[in-house]
Amino acid sequence: MAALQPQFDVKLSDKPLTIVQPDLLIICDKNKLDNKRCNGAPDFIIEIVSPGNPSDDYIRKLYYYKKYGVREYWIVDPRRKIITVNYFERDILNVQYAFFSTIKVSIYKDLYINFSELANSLDV
Repeated sequence: MAALQPQFDVKLSDKPLTIVQPDLLIICDKNKLDNKRCNGAPDFIIEIVSPGNPSDDYIRKLYYYKKYGVREYWIVDPRRKIITVNYFERDILNVQYAFFSTIKVSIYKDLYINFSELANSLDV
């Protein structure tokens, strides 16, 4: 398993060429990694909504991530104080949680993310 910093390219497809840069991602198959990028879908992605272009995360990236095989996709919206979770493996989309929730990452047995701790540290 590899966790990488933002500004890391993910090539989801060659035809048409589809490259994204998720805010946070987890890649379980190290064979997808080369010296430049991830080639193929990460297992888990979190995007933090940009105030200037929220449709990019809610529409365009949602479409790409579902189409190309991301297992789970979370959209963190600090302005609206919600987390929208998409469980693609179970075909469950747009489950919303309060910004101060503790949410289980469903593709892992015992991984939870406590957003209240993060929100408090950000003073949101």
